[in-house]
This record gives sequence, C-alpha cells and structure tokens, in this order.
Amino acid sequence: MIDLYEIDAFFDADTLAHVLGEMERAAGAPATVLGGDGGLVHTAVRRTTKVAVPPEVRELVRRRLMERKPEIEAYFGAPLGECESPQFLRYEEGDYFVPHQDGNTPMVWDESRFRRISAVMFLNPRTNAPADGAYGGGELVFHAANLRVPAGARPGSLVAFRAETTHEVTPVTHGVRYTIATWFRAPEGV
Repeated sequence: MIDLYEIDAFFDADTLAHVLGEMERAAGAPATVLGGDGGLVHTAVRRTTKVAVPPEVRELVRRRLMERKPEIEAYFGAPLGECESPQFLRYEEGDYFVPHQDGNTPMVWDESRFRRISAVMFLNPRTNAPADGAYGGGELVFHAANLRVPAGARPGSLVAFRAETTHEVTPVTHGVRYTIATWFRAPEGV
C-alpha cells in the first residue's frame, strides 16, 4: 500500500485565508524540474506556476512545517533534517505534473537524493463543477503496482509521503489549484 500521513488542520482558517490571499496576489514564473531553482522549464513534464510570496509568508509556512516535524518523523520512523524552501504553486486550467518521484532514488544523483519525505499542503477546494475559489481535476494521485490512489486534498490539510513514492498531478480541468510543496531532507551527515 501507499504510505501516506495526513494532517487535516495543518493550517487554521485564518492562516489558510492569509496564505491563499497572498498566493492569489503574487506574481510567478513557470516552475522548473530537475533541481529546483537551478532546473529547467520542461512543459512536457510539468506545467505550473511557482509564485513569489512575501518572505514572511514563506517563513510562516516553514516554521509550521518544522513544528510538525516530530510527528512526521514518528509516523515514518525516520529522523529528518530541515525542510527545503517551500514552493508555492498555482496550477491553472490545463496545468499538470506527470508521474514522478521527488528524490531518495538511485535513478537520479543530484541534490534530490537527500530528500526523505515530501509534503503537499492544499489551500482551496476541489469540486466536480466550476465554483468560485475552487478547481476541478488537479488530483494528487499516488501510484503503486496497479493502484492509483488520490489524496484527500482538503483545504488546510497536509499530505506527507516518502520522497521515492511515484505520484502525479492530473490536469486541472477548471479553476485554479493552489498548493505548497516541500521536502524534508535527511539529517546532516546521514
């Protein structure tokens, strides 16, 4: 089975509204693949926008992640170091990310090899029919053997999973999907 850890109320309602508002106002640029900020834009693999929120919002999210690190470590039974700088992502209609792994895999020998746990925070609701502030499609789907398992994706929730877990974001069919992604790394010296 797929090893997922979900935190339903990772963001309280006020924090969720604040972070989402900042993301809606922020400018952005196409998100890269293969190494984060030094990577390449490769729209056949990933099409989404990485938005530039104010530093205090980035720090708020990073601090909240580090506060919850002990319970994430306990769930996965693995010591964790720092989390990478969160990516604030806006997926518009047609945007997606093909099946991939985030790291901790012998297939790639770059900085991603130090990633142990991936975390995705969901900021707005997913709906079947178009609605203000919601999106359709854009499911975070995990792959294992012949299984495809979608994440719960409730606004304000966090889903954590091992970085070597194959997953994708299906194309957004309507609206705009707002999420934040980051990766907890192996502790220094491990």
